[in-house]
Amino acid sequence: MGHMACQTKWTGEMGFESQIRAHKVTMDAKADFGGKDQGPSPKELVLAGICGCTGMDVVSILKKMRLNLQSCDVNAETDTTAGHPSIFTTVELQFRIQGTDIKPDQAMKAVNLSMTKYCGVSAMIVKASPIHYQVFLNDQKIGEGQSQFESPQ
Repeated sequence: MGHMACQTKWTGEMGFESQIRAHKVTMDAKADFGGKDQGPSPKELVLAGICGCTGMDVVSILKKMRLNLQSCDVNAETDTTAGHPSIFTTVELQFRIQGTDIKPDQAMKAVNLSMTKYCGVSAMIVKASPIHYQVFLNDQKIGEGQSQFESPQ
């Protein structure tokens, strides 16, 4: 088990700054929501967190397979529900993996493991919002799926 901590300060209007270890993250709302658009919104950071978490998993798994990974990009889109609380509807992920010696089944295995076993951020989000994904290897679509996690023991 790990421990995390974050200290967040209001910086005026709709802006906030979080201190996480030695890192500062600025959050703000768009102008039409009373902010100055000086940083991503908290929900946008959650969306980025999904991408970063699953991307780290996929890279780690492919490296453990000793494959020549050239790039791994994870893109996400979602809409939010009307009313309050406004949450993600369906999260749509695109994994774009590049590597000359990576086979389709290896890329799919890495993504599927992340989306069903390892990605803690996705495991939390999928309880409220479905996550669908498509996997591209060297610019060719090789598969798709939906994130599903077993309940923790």
